[in-house]
Amino acid sequence: MHAANGIQINMFEQARLAEKIKMLESHLSDILVKNTTIYGILSKAIHELSEEECRKYFPVVKERIYQILGMCERLRKRQANEVA
Repeated sequence: MHAANGIQINMFEQARLAEKIKMLESHLSDILVKNTTIYGILSKAIHELSEEECRKYFPVVKERIYQILGMCERLRKRQANEVA
């Protein structure tokens, strides 16, 4: 079975998150596509790390999320200025 963009649904459902992002990269922001490492860290936190280990890595992950949000906001403002 294929989705509208030609991706096989069963392959997509079985893929790891990084693979799913790769499959959808033409539909996602470059910022999200280029920052797949954060997804791996979050997945590991959910599935493998103890609460103590999660607390240890939280500041780093939080800072990276803020950086990505800042990049998205700058891109949005730049695009809005180009249209105006």
